[in-house]
Formats: sequence, C-alpha cells, structure tokens
Amino acid sequence: MKKLALQFIMFSGLAMLLTACPYGSDVSIDAPTVKIDDKLLGKWEAKNSTDYFYNVTKKDDFNYKFEKKGKTSTDVTTYTGFVSIIDGVKFMNVCDDASSTKLYYLYKIEQTASGAKTTLIPITENIDEKFTTSADLKAYVKKYMSLSFFYSKDQDEYFRAD
Repeated sequence: MKKLALQFIMFSGLAMLLTACPYGSDVSIDAPTVKIDDKLLGKWEAKNSTDYFYNVTKKDDFNYKFEKKGKTSTDVTTYTGFVSIIDGVKFMNVCDDASSTKLYYLYKIEQTASGAKTTLIPITENIDEKFTTSADLKAYVKKYMSLSFFYSKDQDEYFRAD
C-alpha cells in the first residue's frame, strides 16, 4: 500500500510539473508595434526535446506565426505572437490560434547576438491578478520584471535548426 501511495504522489507531482504554463492574460502587454526581427524567423529545436520543432515565419510586419510540428507525426499547432518592449527588455505575447478565446501567454525573450539561440523565460503562473487593459498589465510587468520570482524557474532554450 505504501508503494502504491508513493507512486501516486510521484505521478501527481510529475503531472503538475508537465502541465505548468506561463501566466495567461486576457489582454496582451500592448498592441503589436515592434517590427519583426529576422533573427527569430526560421526553424528552431528545443534544447530538451527532439520530438518536435518550431517553424517561425512572418505573419505580417509585427506578428510572428509559430508552427509546432512533431518530427514523427503530422500534428501541427499554430500560435501567433508579437514582441513588446518594456525598458529595453523584450517580452513575447503568444496565443494559440485554435483557441476560441484569446489568452496571451507571456515570456521574457533573450537571444544571443548571433541569433543562434533564443531563450523564453515564462512569467510565473502564480500571478493572481487579472487585467482588463493592456496599460494596467504593462504597468504591472514593468513594476515586477526585475524580480527573479516574477519568472518561472523553467526556461525554454531553442537552437536554430536551419
């Protein structure tokens, strides 16, 4: 019985870890006004996974189209995203195109000078506040973006694959 209980606890912990998401907001940090950075376009592979890759293309002058493709399946998930800049720090606003309601997931974005590596650092999902305007969300991010606990400990590293 103890073994079964231990397995249940371990499984529950793993499930919670795998389902963690960045903070989701009904509004974006601001409107898409930052022009597309060509260094973000192309094929990207996650450091910790060889099962899928992202193909990033230009949707328009300000929005990116992200296609998450499985390497061994035909499954494709499409996202739209754009960059917001607050005091020189770049944030990516991303939403799932298949979702019936817009929910923006927010990441701090860092990229090497060569453009070969991009790191997405999720804003923590532990934020309880809900925002009705982008101006309020932007002010909140600006206030707390320099604090380490504002971000999730898990960051996603992607490497250029084309």
